Amino acid sequence: MKAPLLTLALLALTIHCLFAQHVRISGYLLDSAANKPVEFATVALLQDGKITEGVTADAKGRFVFSKVAPGVYIVQVSLMGYTTKTFGPVHAYKEDVETGVIKLAPVAQTLKEVTVSEQKALFEERSDRMVYNAEKDISIKGGDATDVLKKIPSVAVDIEGNVQLRGSANIKVLINNKPSNVVARSVSEALKQIPADIIKQVEVITSPSAKYDAEGTAGIINIITKKNSLKGTNGSISPNFGQWNNWPNASISHRVKGLTLSANGGYSDWKNKRYMDQVRSFTFGDTITNQDQFQGVRGRGKNFYGTFNADWDIDSLNRVGAGINYYNGVNTNWFDIEFQESTLGVPGQYFRRDMRRTYDWEGATINFDYTRLFKKPKRELTLLTMYSFEGEDSDYDSDLLNRDNAIYYREKSYNISNNKEGTIQLDFTNPLDSISTLEMGSKTIFRKILSDYRISSAIDGSDQFHDMPEQANIFDYAQQVTSAYLVYNRTPKKGWGLNLGARYEHTFIQANFLNGTAAFSNNYGNLIPSVSLSKSLKKSQQLRISYTQRIQRPNFFYLNPYVNQADSKNQYGGNPYLKPELTHSVEANYSVSIKQTSINASVFLRKTNNAIEGISNVDSSGVLKQIFQNVAENSAYGLNLSANTKLMKQWTVNGSLNVFYNVLESAELKTRNADWMYRINLNSTIDFGKGIKAQLFGFYNSPRVNIQGSYGGFGFYNIVLQKEILKKKGTIGFGYDNPFNRTIKWRNDFVGSNFVQTQDVAMYRRGWRLNLKYEFGQMSGNQRQKKRISNDDKKSGDGNN
Repeated sequence: MKAPLLTLALLALTIHCLFAQHVRISGYLLDSAANKPVEFATVALLQDGKITEGVTADAKGRFVFSKVAPGVYIVQVSLMGYTTKTFGPVHAYKEDVETGVIKLAPVAQTLKEVTVSEQKALFEERSDRMVYNAEKDISIKGGDATDVLKKIPSVAVDIEGNVQLRGSANIKVLINNKPSNVVARSVSEALKQIPADIIKQVEVITSPSAKYDAEGTAGIINIITKKNSLKGTNGSISPNFGQWNNWPNASISHRVKGLTLSANGGYSDWKNKRYMDQVRSFTFGDTITNQDQFQGVRGRGKNFYGTFNADWDIDSLNRVGAGINYYNGVNTNWFDIEFQESTLGVPGQYFRRDMRRTYDWEGATINFDYTRLFKKPKRELTLLTMYSFEGEDSDYDSDLLNRDNAIYYREKSYNISNNKEGTIQLDFTNPLDSISTLEMGSKTIFRKILSDYRISSAIDGSDQFHDMPEQANIFDYAQQVTSAYLVYNRTPKKGWGLNLGARYEHTFIQANFLNGTAAFSNNYGNLIPSVSLSKSLKKSQQLRISYTQRIQRPNFFYLNPYVNQADSKNQYGGNPYLKPELTHSVEANYSVSIKQTSINASVFLRKTNNAIEGISNVDSSGVLKQIFQNVAENSAYGLNLSANTKLMKQWTVNGSLNVFYNVLESAELKTRNADWMYRINLNSTIDFGKGIKAQLFGFYNSPRVNIQGSYGGFGFYNIVLQKEILKKKGTIGFGYDNPFNRTIKWRNDFVGSNFVQTQDVAMYRRGWRLNLKYEFGQMSGNQRQKKRISNDDKKSGDGNN
């Protein structure tokens, strides 16, 4: 009798188990100090003290037990570096249970000597950007941000610091997701002021989503500086010296409980030397005139920068931050120019010009930010505010000398400008479910620019200067940009991920002149769409396809009507009537990792309408004037290939090839210029052990076309040795740039409606650099990431002039 009863009982239990309703238990893991997801932690379900099931949290800290028998459970989470956490009891019966956020506390510990077997790769491919981990690269030590950007596969930097991304100089450079007045005025000048030692990463975003300002260029380059996330007091001192630049800098931070105070500063003392031989032939009427101008240049600059930031985590859901970034610099170039002219073989005008051109600027950016987090993971509300101001004096003085070295004409000029900018931004991120997020926000930027320029002369070469009011003016320019965006993001584990967004921006402009030129105003609106599809394939493969449409407004560098006449035969100026550019960009990206090798390939198409170009013409006096105009339609079709591999355990090599066909057309000028361009990068690092490393780097840029000609190609290479000292608290490194070439030479060729011109340029770049660094302080803890404003909507000066 017992056997049948036992059988019936087992059968009933089996039927109950088969038809019992399973429930789901899920939740999120969050670092209690950094307030960011905890990846790949082990999560276990305990019942009566025994483990019944276990899973691993994903990269976003999400864990899911999809089929759990009804009952009461305890959730236990464990991960190296964190205190084991238990959560419960969890009553799981008829309905699914969402535990919400489970916070893990990091284990605070003092780190002693640690051997790291695997380090972060020098280059990383992420879902929407390529990341260069500059802090892992020893060859950039003692240099500036220019040396850092030279390493990035799709970025080209010429000898004067001008930057191109995939063949276009129309890019936005951000510092920690924020704009800089210096960057807005001239990218090349800004890069010289940032020491390579403080750069942690560089992000290259070639297809920005609608969340970003309506960036109408080839993309965004975001330079992320190092931030000390360790508890207690920490810092570093880095006195760097070089043949062409001395870059001492230091940083310090103090973190206690929820308050972090940090400061860093540095000083740049740079110099350069170059020469140029320019030959120009121009036609006026039936007369052909030849000009030959030799120009020797010596430059020297002293720049200081400093930042101070305070961040306070009021509680687990509220935090505020404030900071100030200050910079001050004086940069001077001395020119020794010899000019001679002939018409039909008959000698004509001759002079020597001794000239000094100085840029003296001072500015600051102040920000205040508030972030509100919610118990629901990933839900976040941020209010960001920023105010920046800058004063710049740009002046020159020159003396003209005859064949007897006697001064017969003198001239001097100054251009005083004051730039002010205020921004207020509100962003809200709301997760719809575990794989979908909706982002929305609004932003308003106010800009006020005032430029006052004057010229005076002494026609007899004396010290008695007289104003030239016909060449003076005051330019008063105001701009307001108001925008709103909406972005839907879906990232499933399988299938295609989607980023779909739209942004609307409305621009208001008002400009006035003192010299009687008619004032003007303008306002226009733009709807900017963006879409990106991504998918993770088998065997560590990723595929991404994207389309963006962006606009780009000219900044003050392009708008200021002041004509720089420092070089009387080569003048340039801005155009206050410029309109914004509109760019369409399509990109497909594929990446794969095979053992010790990662490969990335991307194809892209970029087309810019109403493109802004500097157009040069020569007048009857033989003076070339370059003025910016909306006259071109630019297109680029290209391919990027890059690879990283380990030839052996201690030897890492990475290289890249960027090839594209660039087409520049102007119906107004009835001209077309097109050609293939390419860039090759090679980087090799050897670790000899015992803290000794060596690195060899080199690149070659092919000639690049513009609407009226081309800039010459050139190469660059260097080698660096580095040794860890003082129990790994310090490093000492020695590098040498271009050891087998004293100068880097290239030729520029330009053709206009009535002129042909060549420039043979040589810049002295062979030189040594010595970098030292010492780190001090405690070594434990971590810190939240902070969000900052980034105004990336303006076309910046590339420094070509």
